[in-house]
Amino acid sequence: MKKFEEKIKKYAETIAKVGLNVQPEETVVVVSDIAALNLVRAVTEACYELGAKRVITDLSDIQLTLTHSKHQTVQTLEEILPQVEAKNAYYLSEKASMLYIHAISPEALKDAETEKVMAANRAARAASADLSASRMRYDQNWCIVGYPSPEWAVLVFPELSVEEAEEKLMDYILKTVRVDQPDPVAAWDEHSKFLKSRAKWLSDYNFDRLKYTAPGTDLEIGLIDGARFTGGGHKNAKGLDIRVNMPTEEVFTSPDYRRVNGVVSNTLPLSYNGQIVDDFKLTFKDGVVTDFEAAKGYDVLKELLESDEGARRLGEAALVPVDSPISNSGILYYNTLFDENASCHIAIGKAYPGPVPGATAMSKEEQDAVGLNDSVIHVDFMIGSKELDIDGITRDGEVIPVFRQGNWVE
Repeated sequence: MKKFEEKIKKYAETIAKVGLNVQPEETVVVVSDIAALNLVRAVTEACYELGAKRVITDLSDIQLTLTHSKHQTVQTLEEILPQVEAKNAYYLSEKASMLYIHAISPEALKDAETEKVMAANRAARAASADLSASRMRYDQNWCIVGYPSPEWAVLVFPELSVEEAEEKLMDYILKTVRVDQPDPVAAWDEHSKFLKSRAKWLSDYNFDRLKYTAPGTDLEIGLIDGARFTGGGHKNAKGLDIRVNMPTEEVFTSPDYRRVNGVVSNTLPLSYNGQIVDDFKLTFKDGVVTDFEAAKGYDVLKELLESDEGARRLGEAALVPVDSPISNSGILYYNTLFDENASCHIAIGKAYPGPVPGATAMSKEEQDAVGLNDSVIHVDFMIGSKELDIDGITRDGEVIPVFRQGNWVE
């Protein structure tokens, strides 16, 4: 038990220092299911030790969520309660550093009515729209991390007992975020340097578009002139380094949503709010999903794509080699935070303005004019494999190999 507590303490300190980069007198909000209470307590202590003036714990319970979903109507679940609006408005006004801990099983809501789950999601997205926009501008710090609930751990390691599965998944999570290293902060600095070097290499070409080729995928994604690739962390509005995802192995950009054409198939399951979508394909024409199919989770995918107009367009293109720590572990986490860092991925929905110089200060109309997508959702799904080739096509028409057989071209 003492060894486990020491691991959690080291994890919490790394999150506070590397992920959120907590500064004196900041307000920190920790959003989590009660399954991760051990980590919530440790992170709270770590944030105070770095000088936070206030740490707010915003806890939920998946079992209560299921009970509410079972007994409430769709109309009731769609209502935005005044206290939720007030809470999010306070987080926004405080420019609070937001930590989101993913702990629930990816299949936690598999038996809930899809219509009800999506209704609750719509309400949550609408209530937090301004807060989400602030995060995407990096006006406030944010970070997403994982913690193994018993149900999630057993899903990943069904052959083990609950206790063994939890311990094994915890150890793998700690490896992905470099907490197994003697000095996790130094390890993160070194990792960030590599990702930033890859991002610069791509950015210097100022590609016109990327072409993806693999079984079930033949896709071209147009890029915004002058947009940069980014990876290894971000600068917040105050110029401080933060890592919004722990782990991260990606280098990404925000594409021109108007210039996406072809078909793309997923290579790993998509876990969305406790429901799984798998074996699906999207067809794009002039930037819009015109057709889709899914062997599993069709209704969930349909509801996602109908969230708003921007939900049928792309907001992110991310490159991740298959020769990376998470991919090489051979583990399917059933959690996008981890699985997206084992595979190239793209996201439907809202684009991050950061990769486009000056875009964070633009109005929505100005962002739209340069090709940045807007939506109430941002959902990543994995398309990478050992059979994926990616070419960058310059604005002069030159074809530059970027990925071959799922890995960076050296």
